[in-house]
Amino acid sequence: MRLCLLPSPLATPAVACRLASALGDRGHQAVVAEGGGINTTQVLAGFVTAAQGADVVVPHSNAGRFAPAVADTVGAKLVCLDSLLPGGDPDPEWTGFLRSQELHDGLLAPWSTWWPRENVQAVIGEHWDLLVTDEPRVPLRLLLEQPPTPQDWLTGHSGYVAFGHGYTEQASLAEANGWEVRRLDGEHLHLLTAPDEVAETVLEVVERLS
Repeated sequence: MRLCLLPSPLATPAVACRLASALGDRGHQAVVAEGGGINTTQVLAGFVTAAQGADVVVPHSNAGRFAPAVADTVGAKLVCLDSLLPGGDPDPEWTGFLRSQELHDGLLAPWSTWWPRENVQAVIGEHWDLLVTDEPRVPLRLLLEQPPTPQDWLTGHSGYVAFGHGYTEQASLAEANGWEVRRLDGEHLHLLTAPDEVAETVLEVVERLS
């Protein structure tokens, strides 16, 4: 089976590499999309290119907004990892926080600097250097624009794996629409800190979708 992992546009693709290796250890081919882009059109195009030939598209975090369109375009199943889902109006408080992260060049500060280092360290464990090496910076509009989504994407039979409680609303929405949902005890970058557990869970969900 071929899986395409879609890291958040705010994160370096390296955050998904340990999960890709764990899936490879279990006899599957996993590729990590490089992503990149300053608008939703560019990011979506890059994800679609990376996902060609994939059986399963596996987005994390902000990449979840693009993933239904990617999966639909390449004809793959969808299993989201602790990710946003398309739709909904931006939360004014969150938008205000994002605006506070804009620097003089018009781009947001690196994601790892948005909170005190000790808070981020608690999420990523010993992998700080991996997180911050080549960490991308994006314009605010990328996070506020809504990428296109296929009609009735939410009612399709897909999967969602939540880590902890950060994306409770998204997991509940997926569950309410008949998705295969699993909840793991972990932080937002659990795919980086516990790749074997996440790999086993993703494969379990894919088997259920089959």
